[in-house]
Amino acid sequence: MFIFMFLFIYILFFTAGSLADKIGPMDDDANTVGKELNTVTLECSYETSSDRIWLHWHKQYPNSTPQFVLLKGAKRVTSEEYNKSGSRFRAETTSNSAKLTINNLQLSDSALYYCALDYDTQ
Repeated sequence: MFIFMFLFIYILFFTAGSLADKIGPMDDDANTVGKELNTVTLECSYETSSDRIWLHWHKQYPNSTPQFVLLKGAKRVTSEEYNKSGSRFRAETTSNSAKLTINNLQLSDSALYYCALDYDTQ
């Protein structure tokens, strides 16, 4: 019984800051369609009490695992961006939203895109 209570208090104490965090698409209809060679922007909103966060973008093709697209700092980490998908993909963040812009759309960009929230521990 004592061990259970200790673990419960430990988990509650060290995760309390993230219990109310939320992230999701900006609108109810999360389907976005674009034509080849055009530009499309995907947007998600988030709520967090942390002031040093990272927003991750991933894409997932059918029957595949998610693939990293890019990572963008937000709030007090806004100047940082790590992009493995090339110059066609750009991210922009505000204090409560994140945008992923894909320029020069290609058929291979057709995928399910995820926006995820992470914390900077430094």
